[in-house]
Amino acid sequence: MIKLTDRLPSLRELNAEDLKIHCLFDCYKDDSRVMFWLQDGGQAVISMTDGNMIIQNNGADTAELEEFVSVLSPVCIFSDYETLRAINRLPRERINIMYRCADIEGETPCDSLSSRELYNLLDVEGLSLPEYPYFAVDYCRRLNHGGAEYFGIRDKCAAITFHSGKNAIINGIAARQKGFGSVALKGILQKNHGRTLLVCCRDKVKGFYEKNGFELLYYGGYWIGADL
Repeated sequence: MIKLTDRLPSLRELNAEDLKIHCLFDCYKDDSRVMFWLQDGGQAVISMTDGNMIIQNNGADTAELEEFVSVLSPVCIFSDYETLRAINRLPRERINIMYRCADIEGETPCDSLSSRELYNLLDVEGLSLPEYPYFAVDYCRRLNHGGAEYFGIRDKCAAITFHSGKNAIINGIAARQKGFGSVALKGILQKNHGRTLLVCCRDKVKGFYEKNGFELLYYGGYWIGADL
């Protein structure tokens, strides 16, 4: 059975879905607009906010999950590729879930940016950003709760990560000038020193992350309602 919960199981190591859910829970557990569910014995952990669902599968009853998803009718679902296949919500493309240890010491000089400046830097082709008012509220909330880091150089590059425990996940990285993607990545790795950093990326940028020390963990995906 899938039930609403106000407590989550311990964070699993190197799992993007679980990390995303825990990052959300850390900042929104008292917000009634954000919901969290557990399947019996923690077989699945599920979150949903504004129609966006995340499913973390830990031996889930996928038949029940499929029925649950059908009833709630989310706009988007993020999960591992095999879970999406099992619940008949196969995405159009696989997403690479990759990781590396954030073991780069030091601090690359960066600018202090407003949420608007950060948003404008990240607003590039290939990144799916929400409308600015939603981004600003969410980003500031996570920053104020100590759950986010950012690196940015005005007019050149920016990167944002969310974190929970010893793990962090890149939520956006963009470069406005050639060569500054690596600068942004190095800077955000330094900001997360000591954590393990995950990223969810398309095939076309997989090589960039591999060249910067990331390794493939597994495949995930984003199912969008129109894909059905």
